[in-house]
Amino acid sequence: MAVKNKIKEALGNIIAEKILYDEPMSRHTSLNVGGNADALVFVENEDQLIEVIRRLREKKIQFFPAGNLTNVIVRDGGYRGAILLMTRMKEISCENTPQDGYLISAQAGAALAKVVSRSAAEELTGLEFCAGIPGSVGGAVWMNAGAYGKEMKDVIKTVFLLDTAGGKKTMSREEISFSYRKTEFPADTIILGAQFKLKKDERARIKRKISEIMQSRQEKHPLELPNAGSIFKNLPAQAAGKLIEDMGMKEMTVRDAQISSKHANFIVNRGNATASDVLALIALIQSKAKKEKGVNLETEVVIVGED
Repeated sequence: MAVKNKIKEALGNIIAEKILYDEPMSRHTSLNVGGNADALVFVENEDQLIEVIRRLREKKIQFFPAGNLTNVIVRDGGYRGAILLMTRMKEISCENTPQDGYLISAQAGAALAKVVSRSAAEELTGLEFCAGIPGSVGGAVWMNAGAYGKEMKDVIKTVFLLDTAGGKKTMSREEISFSYRKTEFPADTIILGAQFKLKKDERARIKRKISEIMQSRQEKHPLELPNAGSIFKNLPAQAAGKLIEDMGMKEMTVRDAQISSKHANFIVNRGNATASDVLALIALIQSKAKKEKGVNLETEVVIVGED
């Protein structure tokens, strides 16, 4: 039985109106590239996500949970299985507790921009470094996203997970191992949300800091063209963008995929790039970095699907 039909059989009676079959992922990824997924499933809430995953696992159907697909490249051959889009799981709440102080809780699909905006409205500081990062809470926590000298590990209090048995699990910051652009969780767990510990500050000062960061991003990053954010992780002693620029690769193209003239760690889609074009450009950068600089550039973007 074709994978698409297996997905229809597994999910059709619980979420039929929220599934797109044979869906071009170029319509949904921030780079505007990617082949067709057998199914793109728009998940509404945690209970529905748990049931969807239970049924997919029961039928041994591959799935990929995603936030808003800002740092994901789906290969041109598409994705065999179901991509679970969690952007509708976007609840954000705030509380002041006697024991832990000010906390903001957000579901995995909540946009970081919304969480930053909510924290500013509540006069809470700590998340300003996330201003302008286009990702969702789940993806940011999963990769320990960071900028301007701070990372998610600096503000996380608790992460809420779905384990392989379909049960909800809570992990405190102390139980989690963080490293550069990586957070260690038990195998095959899925992030449902996170809780951030913040501090009170003046709203004007918080908004000023956010504004400064947003302006810096506008000046340095090619936000006017489709992109997937930083392509490579920085090296211990050098920024990946500086290394690529030093190799003379700024503005290099593979058809409509181009290394940005603004920031060499960004690849932009000038209009009709394919995932293969982007991946070919990534491979060229990695090959030259290895040959000329003796370093291995590791991708920060997530690459899924078939060639």
